[in-house]
Amino acid sequence: MLKKIIRKFIRDKQGTTALELALIAPVLTIILFGLIELGVAMFVNTVVEGGLRDASRVGLTGMQTDGVSRDQQIANIVNEASLGLVNLTSGDISALIYPSFGDIGMPEPYEDLDGNGQYTATAITVGGVDYPNGEPYQDINGSGSWEDDMGAAGLGGPGEIVLYTIRYNWNFLSGQIVPFMGGSIPMTASMVVRNEPF
Repeated sequence: MLKKIIRKFIRDKQGTTALELALIAPVLTIILFGLIELGVAMFVNTVVEGGLRDASRVGLTGMQTDGVSRDQQIANIVNEASLGLVNLTSGDISALIYPSFGDIGMPEPYEDLDGNGQYTATAITVGGVDYPNGEPYQDINGSGSWEDDMGAAGLGGPGEIVLYTIRYNWNFLSGQIVPFMGGSIPMTASMVVRNEPF
């Protein structure tokens, strides 16, 4: 009798679809939410980049508005373009001035006296000559020390090349569905322009 019940139980196929759905539904739900989050994040980044393109026009023309700094005016334009999805402040936007387009992201030039391919900031002696302040370099950005990016902070003057960068965190719509990311994704948008004569 027991063998008959076991055989009947093994051959019974009722409810298998519900069981399969119960096993697969959580995975499908997570994939669906992930695709929606990715799509919205890509949309927001595209909108912010478009807003930055429009806002960089303020910087490259030197346009001034009474009572609002150029930095804050750029942030306001990007906020309007983002349809309220991000809320940037002037602190989220950085602007660096470069001598030429080829210098963007490049380190300040220096003499590699010890031949190690890296700037040495500590005192060295090469060929009997002491260099107490490290290897000689050109202080292009005027910071007073060697920098691995020669860009000088600011919106630049007429004819200068400026790199605008926005850094912000996109908060997941679904909360902390991906706990190791802390519920947000760091996002960046950049634009390079040459200022017009103004």
